[in-house]
Amino acid sequence: MDVIVDDHLLLQILLNEEPPNFRVPGARIFTTGLWYHRLCRAVSTHEVTGAMSRRLGRADPVVAASAVRAITTLPETIGLMSLRELAWPMARLLQDGVRLNLMSLEALAAAERQRAELCLAAADENPQLLDAAAARGTPARLVGN
Repeated sequence: MDVIVDDHLLLQILLNEEPPNFRVPGARIFTTGLWYHRLCRAVSTHEVTGAMSRRLGRADPVVAASAVRAITTLPETIGLMSLRELAWPMARLLQDGVRLNLMSLEALAAAERQRAELCLAAADENPQLLDAAAARGTPARLVGN
């Protein structure tokens, strides 16, 4: 099964630190536009400090520079779900009574549209999104410590 990853997991993958046994061989990785934007924002400015920018700051400078290049030129091996594909499914989720913020709504729509597992870093636990996914039968899990 393909996976939809949040920005924290995307950074791990781009730092070549994909969690062991994270996905089955051949499973593709996707992320959403808003999660991708949040990752770009985290590494683009020194004024924004959070878990991702601190993690990148602790990385070996060569690895960190490589990760920034990978983030700004997202590798072809990472699928990026577009609002072109997700706007209508997001609207349908709202019509079905799902109440989530825009970022979570996009993530749930992406997982359903791609028929993928929604994977969130444990550091970014989102009970509302996990509950909404469970209620709709969409596979979702927390990854990491």
